[in-house]
Amino acid sequence: MSRKESLTLIVDEIPGLIVGNREEPPGRVMIVDGEGSVVWQIDTLKMPYDIAQTPKGNYLVNIIRARAVWEVTSTGEKIGERFVGGYPCSLELLPDNRILVAGWDDDKPGFVREFDAHGKVTWGLENLCWPWKAQRLPNGNTLIADAGTKRVYEITRRKKEVWVAENLGPETPKLFEQLGPVYCQRITDGNTLISIRGEDRIVELDQKGKIVWHVEGDLIKQPYSAVRLLNGNTLIADGGHSRVIEIDREHHIIWEKGGLGYPAKAYRL
Repeated sequence: MSRKESLTLIVDEIPGLIVGNREEPPGRVMIVDGEGSVVWQIDTLKMPYDIAQTPKGNYLVNIIRARAVWEVTSTGEKIGERFVGGYPCSLELLPDNRILVAGWDDDKPGFVREFDAHGKVTWGLENLCWPWKAQRLPNGNTLIADAGTKRVYEITRRKKEVWVAENLGPETPKLFEQLGPVYCQRITDGNTLISIRGEDRIVELDQKGKIVWHVEGDLIKQPYSAVRLLNGNTLIADGGHSRVIEIDREHHIIWEKGGLGYPAKAYRL
């Protein structure tokens, strides 16, 4: 696929921030092509935060204020809802229409919960501190970015911790600009890519926890998701600069979509 034909799925939680109006539009999810042109979008969702496409072509979208995951059609029609019990920060669609959600609420420090197709909790962890991302690994374990404790760790189905990276973030994490790790991805070589919002930094750790690659400084500000692409580049929701960028290993910007308000997630399709 050529760069012009490549597509990027973006969740813009509060697009009105860029024009000084938090309410209009209320929130949008979009697909843009390699030239940055919008080829599809829904701009009627209140504070969306993550998204996954279903095999039927619908979309599962985390809706922060609804404390739920909505299923919507490609035109934005709501056709289903699964309440998750808090602000859903991350979403992963699992086999058999199960979902994995990380989140927290004003009266709940944080949780990671797996729901079946009917909305029943089938596995989970409670009493975390602002977990912003959970990834189900091929081995059945779960990788969690717990922004309030500055930790990213891998845990088994029986809740045994088998890998951890600590001290990832400001000395005293706070909502929202001083958070620790808000996104993590176990990549194909066994390394772990981590976005640390409160330090304006993204790091790649090897299996021993050593930093083997990082980006920080003026290039990124208050990043949310950071996803390693198949071509070796990294796609970043650069929240503080109201954009999504793709950078190579040498930190050159290869692709950019600006003019966003508060991009929370970005994925290459």
